Amino acid sequence: MIAAGALGRLWIAWAPDGVVQIELSGEPAPEAVWRRRLPELAALPERDAPASVADLLARYFAGEPVDPATLPVRLAGTKFQERAWRALRAVPRGAVRTYAGLAADVGSPRATRAIGTAMGANPLPIIVPCHRCVASGSMLGGYSGGLDKKRYLLELEGVRVEGDRVLLGQLDLL
Repeated sequence: MIAAGALGRLWIAWAPDGVVQIELSGEPAPEAVWRRRLPELAALPERDAPASVADLLARYFAGEPVDPATLPVRLAGTKFQERAWRALRAVPRGAVRTYAGLAADVGSPRATRAIGTAMGANPLPIIVPCHRCVASGSMLGGYSGGLDKKRYLLELEGVRVEGDRVLLGQLDLL
């Protein structure tokens, strides 16, 4: 568990090769979920997160200009989801990308809805920063943790948000 500012606490699962799962609710992922992502474990031990992960996230939530997308991860999804998540990790802190822009980035410009589905299936919110993916017209779009959390994360990174709209001048629209 890691303190996450206004988000409360995060539940994090990791393996030697990287972070595997983050739950914004602060509660452990359901057993079926963590067993799929960490099949090598017979049980899920509780222990402190590695210092490299805990320190970077603490600095991030304290407002320091660090980017959680730089942490190592173990991605586990479909080939398309993994392409989308990798492309999203390239969107820098303080920037946003539209669903259509991300679809173009992964070489599937007509797959805007599939990008939205991939964002909804993201097991690593914040580290695979799906909060940086917004809808056309500068609207926030959706977020599995709720729009208040998406708004909070974007503003923490310096993105100006008014209501459910990112203020113009920050979007890379196609």
